[in-house]
Amino acid sequence: MAQHADFGVIIRRKELDFAEEDGCQVSRPVGPHVGAEFVSVDIVRIPPGASWKPDLYTVEETTAIVFEGRGSAQIGSESAEVSKGSTAYSPTNHTLSFTAADEEMTVYFWRAPLPEGAPRGSAPTLFNTVHDASAAIHKFAGTGEIVPVDQERRAFMNFPHWPGNGCAHLCINTGMAAPGHTFNIHGHPGAEDALFALDGRGQFFLGDEWLDMEPGDGVYARSGVLHGTRNPDGPDAAPLFISVGGPVPYDASLYVAAGLSPEVV
Repeated sequence: MAQHADFGVIIRRKELDFAEEDGCQVSRPVGPHVGAEFVSVDIVRIPPGASWKPDLYTVEETTAIVFEGRGSAQIGSESAEVSKGSTAYSPTNHTLSFTAADEEMTVYFWRAPLPEGAPRGSAPTLFNTVHDASAAIHKFAGTGEIVPVDQERRAFMNFPHWPGNGCAHLCINTGMAAPGHTFNIHGHPGAEDALFALDGRGQFFLGDEWLDMEPGDGVYARSGVLHGTRNPDGPDAAPLFISVGGPVPYDASLYVAAGLSPEVV
C-alpha cells in the first residue's frame, strides 16, 4: 500500500498482506495503523465450506460486500444466499457470519463503532445488492469544491444501506459509471471514506490525482480529502465501472442531494 500523509492510502489488491485467522485469510488495509479514526476495513478470503464469524463484529456496526464467490450470510436469526455484489448490514449487538459454498468467497467488511447516543434503525434492511436503485443520486454535481462535469456525463450512485432503510452510521453507496461518466469530485468534512472497485476498470481521484483502479483495488480518504470516481471513455472502457464504499460517519448531504431525508428510520 502507498500512503499519502495528507490524503490517505492507495490500496492495491495484488499487494495486500494476508494472515490466517480462524481458518480464513484476512487482510486489514484500513484501520488505526494507517491513521483511520472512524472506520476499519477487513478483506477476508473464506475457503470452500468454511465460515467467518469474528466476535468483534458483534460489538460494532458492520457492512459487507461479496467481491467473489458465493455462499450464505447470517445476521442474528436472518439468513440469505449471497454472491458477487450481495451486501449485508449487521447492526451493533447482532451476530454476523459468512459461509462459502463450493468455492472460495472473498468478502470486504467495513467496521465502525456506533457513537454513544446515536439513533438506531427500527427495522433495518439486512441484505441487499449493489444494484438496488430504489434510492440513488442521479447525475451527482458534487459538494461545491470542484466544478461539476457536464450534466449528461455524470455517473449515479445507489444506496444499498442508508438511513432511509435503517442503517444507523456505517452506510454503503454504490457508484455506477458508464464509459465517459464521472461521479463528481467531492469531500466529506468530519468523515473518512474507504472506496473499492468491485467490477470493471476505472479511476479513483484521491487528493490531487486520478489513479487507475482494477477490481479489488481501493483508496482510503482521510476526513475532508477530495475523492471521486470515473470510467474514462475509450475503446477499452468497461461497460460499467462499479465502485463501493461510503463516508463514515455517513454524510447527510449525499441524501439531501438525492432529494431524500437523511434521518435514520
